Amino acid sequence: MKIAILILTHNAPRYVFKTIKSFTKFTAKSYYRKLDIETELIIVDNKSKFLTRFLLKTLYKKGIIDKLYLNNKNDLFAKGNNIAASLSSSEVTHYLLLNSDIEIKSQDWLEKLTTIYPANEGISSFGAVLTDPIRADGYCMLINKKLYDKYQLDEHYQWWWSVTKLESEILKDGFKINAVNNHEEYLHHFGGKSGKGYKDAKNMNIPLNEVINWFKNTNSVNIIDKI
Repeated sequence: MKIAILILTHNAPRYVFKTIKSFTKFTAKSYYRKLDIETELIIVDNKSKFLTRFLLKTLYKKGIIDKLYLNNKNDLFAKGNNIAASLSSSEVTHYLLLNSDIEIKSQDWLEKLTTIYPANEGISSFGAVLTDPIRADGYCMLINKKLYDKYQLDEHYQWWWSVTKLESEILKDGFKINAVNNHEEYLHHFGGKSGKGYKDAKNMNIPLNEVINWFKNTNSVNIIDKI
């Protein structure tokens, strides 16, 4: 299994550094090589200010970041992740969408995420949304590359509804989604550290009934309380 770790950044350099530092510390290649898991770290920066870009360029030059794309505008979540996915190596089998305001806490975090990954492909995630429609959250989400490439994130929904729509399509195709609700020992999500720019994102105010209807006649997301 080769996993492309896709991280979008937009300012918040302290949290960006925390995310990358904890990822590097707790995703040792020697540890995961024994599990036949390889990773590549891909970062797309959505037009951050100087300090964040300087940090990213420095980490890229040190070889900590494998691929770095400095966007000339803020394409927000959906298009930003689609750009990051397009930069992945041909050997990649899975993508991991990882927010830039998280802190990894345990060496086996990725091992746990792959352990609960559906046997017949789909999605596994740290983070769950327990309000209707019940679904996986998108800040640490592992997904099969072919499935992601088939649908991608719908750029008609520039922020989190793009993840929700993708999940509904995965379920309609008969695949499974496993989401861990309590994962604090492995990963902490700070949330909202890149600012409030998403409020102007396209189709943020879609009626909830329409979103719920996406999940009509699909399997349910499997919520795992803790692993």
